[in-house]
Amino acid sequence: MKKFIITILVICIVGYFGRIDKEILDDLDIVTAVGYDYKGKRKIEATVVSPIINPDKSISNKTISSVGKMSKEALYFLNQKSPNPVVNGKIEVALFSEKLAKTRGVQNYIDYVHRDPSIGTRLILAVVDGNVKKMLGESFKDFDSGTYIQKQIDQNTKNGFIPTNNLHLFLSAYYTEGADPILPIIELRGKKINIKGLAFFKGSKMVDSIPYRSMFAFKSIYENIENAGYTLKTKDKGKTEYVSIQGIRTTKVYRVKNEQTTPEITLRLGIKGFLREYTGDKVNQELIDKSEKIMAKKVEKDAEALIRRFQKKGIDPLAWGEQTRSRTRHWDQKKWDQQYKNLKINVEVDVSIFEIGIVDGSPF
Repeated sequence: MKKFIITILVICIVGYFGRIDKEILDDLDIVTAVGYDYKGKRKIEATVVSPIINPDKSISNKTISSVGKMSKEALYFLNQKSPNPVVNGKIEVALFSEKLAKTRGVQNYIDYVHRDPSIGTRLILAVVDGNVKKMLGESFKDFDSGTYIQKQIDQNTKNGFIPTNNLHLFLSAYYTEGADPILPIIELRGKKINIKGLAFFKGSKMVDSIPYRSMFAFKSIYENIENAGYTLKTKDKGKTEYVSIQGIRTTKVYRVKNEQTTPEITLRLGIKGFLREYTGDKVNQELIDKSEKIMAKKVEKDAEALIRRFQKKGIDPLAWGEQTRSRTRHWDQKKWDQQYKNLKINVEVDVSIFEIGIVDGSPF
């Protein structure tokens, strides 16, 4: 009898406290993206977008915007403007206007999404060259703008030049000694999203950027590339020709000398790929050897130029400090900051075109 009474009490307690209010999806605004625009020294404009499935099964956007002094305040006002509750659980991407990133920084806005338990740490972040509200209001046929932007950035991370990026990695670089955060820069060009470059941060403020043409060299020395393409320009009989290298994979090996005194770092970068297309007349071993040398020299030159640029700016997006700190006892951040600008960093590149296939109508 006693066990029976206890069982009944447990069922009643679970039934009472375990009740969950039912929410119908059609009665919610499920946010897939949030964006912030600079609106003056004390104000920002927050915009959220949620998908609308039309009767013909096409997808359009529902955007809501609100101006406030802080991220939390602006997002709070969004609920006042919507007839349905605004739910954050499906946010795919968070966008920040370039002006906001440069003038006020992004930490307050990232901190807000980080503290929301319904938002995962794999949330993708990006800087927008232009107006975020306008970008989120654009239609992209099969996807709402938040999902479309997330998919494009994800695809260009896996198969292109965008370094791996999410909320967790940004915060990790932000809080780690010897590293600085990076984010991709995107823009709305006509009716399409364009990958424009990379933004570099010191603390939470954007302090520098590089264009798309420099992103391959950066990603090569930032992380291992699994699958990407690269186009070389070469000369054949006085005529400019182009070589397309595809399926590129990279490997890196670091060597740190004198880590306890005056560190010197050497990065050995291996690049492998296959020749996919050539605009000239004939593919032969001479062309392969020539292409390997041209690519190795070009990547070395671009990588070293980026490294010198970052040293001059006093930022460390490539985390050389972390490479040294992990090998050094009693590592000192202040001492490292003094050493970094004059730190000797060598990049050695080895390119191997391991497969050719059919590129000029006949197998090589």
